[in-house]
Amino acid sequence: MVIDLDDTLLSAYRRPDLAWRSVCLMMQAELGGLAPDIAAQALTRAGQAFWRDPRCHELGRADPRHARRLIATAAFETLLREGHPAPACETVSSLADAFSRRRDEEMRLEAGAEALLLDLRDAGYRLALLTNGAGPLQRAKIERFGLEPYFDHVQIEGEVGVGKPFPDAFRRAFAALAVEAPEVCVIGDSLEWDIRPAKALGCRTVLYDPERALEAEPRRSDADVVVRTLTGLARCLPALHTQRE
Repeated sequence: MVIDLDDTLLSAYRRPDLAWRSVCLMMQAELGGLAPDIAAQALTRAGQAFWRDPRCHELGRADPRHARRLIATAAFETLLREGHPAPACETVSSLADAFSRRRDEEMRLEAGAEALLLDLRDAGYRLALLTNGAGPLQRAKIERFGLEPYFDHVQIEGEVGVGKPFPDAFRRAFAALAVEAPEVCVIGDSLEWDIRPAKALGCRTVLYDPERALEAEPRRSDADVVVRTLTGLARCLPALHTQRE
C-alpha cells in the first residue's frame, strides 16, 4: 500500500481562498484601503497561476514560505496595474507569512486517518508513505503527527531526488516494500500526481476526494475507487483486490 501525505492523511492545503480571506481580514488595517475580499480573490488567482506552472510548482514544493511571498507579490502587482491601492512591500511579505503560519496552525490529521493506518497494519498490509516536498518540511509534519511508526517505508521527494508523478518515485517505493506494481494499491487526493501515474504502472488506485472537488473532472473515473472519507476504507480494499484478479 502506497499512501500520499498532504491532503490525504493530513488536511494541509485545501481551500486557499478561505485562508487568504481570513488573513486579509485580520490584516485589513494594513492593506492601504484595499478591500479584503478583493485582495483575497487576487491572492487566490495568483496562487492558482503559480501552482499551475510546473517550474513554479517544483520551487514551491521545496520552499512553500518563499512561494507564498512570490504569490503575494504577483497578486498585488496585478492589483496595482488594475488601479487598486497597494499595501507597503513589508505588508505583502507579512501577509504571506501570516498565511503560512495559518496553514501550519490549521494542519491536522484527516478524520479517520489514524484508524485507517491501524486497520491496514492489522490486516497485514505493508505500507509506504510517498510524499513530495522538502525533506525537513515533510519530516517535521510526519514527526508532528506521529506517522512514521505506521509505515515500513517513508519516501520524501527532497531526500531521494525524485518525486511524483515520475515513475521512478513509485518504483523506489515498490522496491522498498519488495512488491511489484500490480500488487500495490495507491491512495491519494490528486489525479495528476497520484492516480494517473500509478495506474500507468499497473497499480490499483483509490482517489480521496472529500469535498467532491474533482467531480467535474472528465477522468475522475481513472481511479478504481473514489471515496469521500477515510473511515472504513480498509474494509473496501479486499474487494478492490478481488476485482482485479
